[in-house]
Amino acid sequence: MHVRRRTQHGLTAAAFAALCLLAAACRPAARQEATLDLAWKVVPEPPRVGPVRLELTLTDPATRRPAEGARVRVEANMSHAGMRPVFAAASEEGGGRYLAPVELSMAGDWFLLIEADLPDSRIWRGQIDLPGVRPR
Repeated sequence: MHVRRRTQHGLTAAAFAALCLLAAACRPAARQEATLDLAWKVVPEPPRVGPVRLELTLTDPATRRPAEGARVRVEANMSHAGMRPVFAAASEEGGGRYLAPVELSMAGDWFLLIEADLPDSRIWRGQIDLPGVRPR
C-alpha cells in the first residue's frame, strides 16, 4: 500500500506538470509593440463640451508609409478621478487616416488613450492630452 501511494502521488504530480505545460502552450503570446508616428487634430479647435471629431494619422517612421488596416480605439478620460471614460471606435479613411467621434461630457482637462491593432498582430498605444476643454 505504501508503494501505491507513491505511485498515485507521482501520477498526480506528473498530471499537474502536464496541465501546466499545456496551459502555458495555449496562452497567447505577448503581442509585439509597434512604433508609429501620430499626427492628430481635433475638430472643433479648441475642443468644447459635446461631440468632437478626432482625426488621427498613423505612419511607420521606418518606412514613412501610412499604417493602414488597423483597428483603432479611443478611450477619453478626464484628468481627475470619478468620471467614467468615454469609448469610441475610429473608422479608417485610407492613407493611414482614422476618424473617431468622441463625446466630451464636461469642461476641463481630458486625455485620450489611443490603441491600434495592426494587421500584422502588433499593437500600438499612444496618448493625446486635451487640456482646457471649454464649456458649450
